[in-house]
Amino acid sequence: MEAGKTSAVLDAFRLKERYIRAFIRRFFNDAHILEDICQETITRALEAEKVRHIETPDAFVFGVARNVVRSQIDAQSRSVLDLVDEFTPDDFIEEGPSVEQTIGDRERMQRFIASVLKLPRQCQRVFILKKVYGYSHREISAKLGISISTIEKHVVAGMKRCREDFDDKSVADLAVVPTSFELRHKRT
Repeated sequence: MEAGKTSAVLDAFRLKERYIRAFIRRFFNDAHILEDICQETITRALEAEKVRHIETPDAFVFGVARNVVRSQIDAQSRSVLDLVDEFTPDDFIEEGPSVEQTIGDRERMQRFIASVLKLPRQCQRVFILKKVYGYSHREISAKLGISISTIEKHVVAGMKRCREDFDDKSVADLAVVPTSFELRHKRT
């Protein structure tokens, strides 16, 4: 470019700047990024004009803007992918019980309670002391004033009732009542 002569690329950019900005805004709504892309566009276009003659400056400036936008999108995509690569699945695994497990525990507990409520009153007391609170046969005997053989019969009757109300797999779960229930009913 000769001294004193204006740049055809710069003139094309100034003439079409509004359209170029509208094009860039389709991809980036951030004003800072928009300005950076406009600056990069005009810089690259002027550098190219120094080494070769540009026949259609309007189309050339739009092409440069498109390439700068594409480069910016690629750079942002890489940074997002790098961020995603830093995370492992372990970062998102919760240590506590799943929602499904918690709901299943509540449903089992409700079925357990309904099953125990079908037992006669003294059988209920013995069964709850044994299975929920973990009392020994001797402790239950001392607390309720009944024989150990009667306690054993009540525990067997309670297990039988629960077996009738639960499938065989769930009966194994009755030996350990869900933690939330134990926490609310700890023995002193």
